Amino acid sequence: MTPLAKLIAEHWPEVVTFFLVFGRALGVIVAAPFWGGRTVPLLVRIWIAVVLALATYPMIPVASLAGGISILTLFLALAGELLLGLVLGWLAQMRFAGVRLAGQQIELRSGLALIQLIDPHEGGHSGIFASFLEVSAGLIFFALNGHHQLIQALSSSFALFPLAGEKFFSHVLAGLIGSAKEIFVIALRLSAPVLLGLLLSDIVLGALSRAVPQMNVFMVSQPIQFGFCLLLLMLSLPTLVWFIARQLPQMIGVPGGVN
Repeated sequence: MTPLAKLIAEHWPEVVTFFLVFGRALGVIVAAPFWGGRTVPLLVRIWIAVVLALATYPMIPVASLAGGISILTLFLALAGELLLGLVLGWLAQMRFAGVRLAGQQIELRSGLALIQLIDPHEGGHSGIFASFLEVSAGLIFFALNGHHQLIQALSSSFALFPLAGEKFFSHVLAGLIGSAKEIFVIALRLSAPVLLGLLLSDIVLGALSRAVPQMNVFMVSQPIQFGFCLLLLMLSLPTLVWFIARQLPQMIGVPGGVN
């Protein structure tokens, strides 16, 4: 037996605990904002999860698996920790999904829905306003040290959800389903100023077409609405900063505490 194999055999419970911590950290990194994008290589995400596991492991008590440590129990416990980490990361990613949906609603209303850009973060196509709002939200997230608070939430989750404990079906799933509605609420709140302004512009153009029948409103409405949409979007950017700052505690909150 090699010295490494002997060391692992002597400290097998500690090794199992580290792998469970690594599984939860990997789930958070895979689903978290920015780190979960396709622009970040998988190897980089694995190394980040290893570093987080090494930093968190000394504060975690040794895990005790029900039924003893076997390949099956270890696999099930590791799958549960990975799933819990994915949920923790998705709770933060969910706010960014609401921001993207707000941008898509603005594009549909302003007539720019047919213009699509290649989005390397998602590996597909995305609209102009959706990409702009998502990048802006990401910059605000990092400027407010949201990534630090996300790591702190990962560390705090071990106190609320112990390793290899009963966690998913009792707490996490209920919190995830209850918070999924926030995507549409966030999209409506962020896009409301622009959508209401465009609605008012439609009313004004409709009244103008009735007052001046000789003017071809359809020729001038599209450029006017596009310029007005850009103006409203720029004016509403401070609202995005305020919204991300206000949502940050819930964005990195543990599933049981999400409203």
